[in-house]
Amino acid sequence: MKPRLLTFLLALWLVPFYSLCGEPIIIGETITIDSKILMKKASLNIRLPSSYQALENKRYPVFFSLGSFSTTAVTIDALSHNQEYPMPDTILVSLTTETIVNFIQRGGKSEDFINFFETDVVPYINKHYRSQPFRIFASSERFGQAALYALIHKPELFQAYFAISPWITDDSGLVNEFETFLKGNKDISAFLWLSSGSDPEVTSSNNKLSSLLQKYAPENLVWKNAQFNQNTNMSQGLVSLPTALESLFADLVLAPDSTIVREGVKSIKSYYRQLSDTKYGYAISSEKALRNLGYALLSEEKIKKAIEVFEINLKDYPDSPHVYRALATALTIDNNLVAALPLQKAAYKLAVEQKSEYESFYKQLLTELESKLSVN
Repeated sequence: MKPRLLTFLLALWLVPFYSLCGEPIIIGETITIDSKILMKKASLNIRLPSSYQALENKRYPVFFSLGSFSTTAVTIDALSHNQEYPMPDTILVSLTTETIVNFIQRGGKSEDFINFFETDVVPYINKHYRSQPFRIFASSERFGQAALYALIHKPELFQAYFAISPWITDDSGLVNEFETFLKGNKDISAFLWLSSGSDPEVTSSNNKLSSLLQKYAPENLVWKNAQFNQNTNMSQGLVSLPTALESLFADLVLAPDSTIVREGVKSIKSYYRQLSDTKYGYAISSEKALRNLGYALLSEEKIKKAIEVFEINLKDYPDSPHVYRALATALTIDNNLVAALPLQKAAYKLAVEQKSEYESFYKQLLTELESKLSVN
């Protein structure tokens, strides 16, 4: 097992352990809404990004799930807390056990779940939370068909669909529906993730779907079929979910040595504008790529050019503590400590306000810079 995966799984295991040793760990809240589909109250689990309260104007993509709330919440936090790498901060919405039981009593049909999300949940989230028009829907195992049903019957409701270990029976007719859908919807634009573990029945159905995708997938339907043969279908979700999220958001992160980054500011901004327009439906930040460009220039001792890039980044993203720190770093290297100090103070102040993981690190940088100035 890879060290990174082992660390991640250990973190999942430790969450309930530490909650028993002291104060409870709060990972979200439960809300109640009026459901037209259930014709009674329904409860949802909501997890907001740590920056939600501090960044009052920021809007977030939304992850809707029929899976484990705690596992999904920990996964999203693990993948987004480090300057939104490798995925952006995301609102999480999942059904409580009580609500799922209500659907099971109705037969647990995929159409009931999807109608519930379309009629009750998505409109509520859009009204009461700062959501972006980019929505992910994930379902697994017993309810794994729901993601595929949503893609087939509500292809514009979500932009990404995760079907993790979906149990697809021959009498469901879903495979035939999927083939008809692929043949008749060549303009569809979405992301589809399929995964299975060691269960031969799930693997077999996934292979049937994969074969249809290879033959008939529309050009703008991006799809992946991952098989985790060393895992049971109960455990493979733990490795499938983070892998699916990294795959979905892979285009948000440009390598520092990529052609787009090396070609400069205009190239980077053009890339993210196109990505915003063609996939996500909202403005995607180019901040991290611009910082990578600036740091690459610093490594090449092109300090003045790096400062120019960092200044552009600061102007574009004045709410990010990292752009202030980057410019302060470049000015420090340029021996302009006096100009670097207020920038490093701003970086630390914003990190505190936004409860950033970098708060203590930025405090350390500020202390070191102040010490250098006191000596000079």
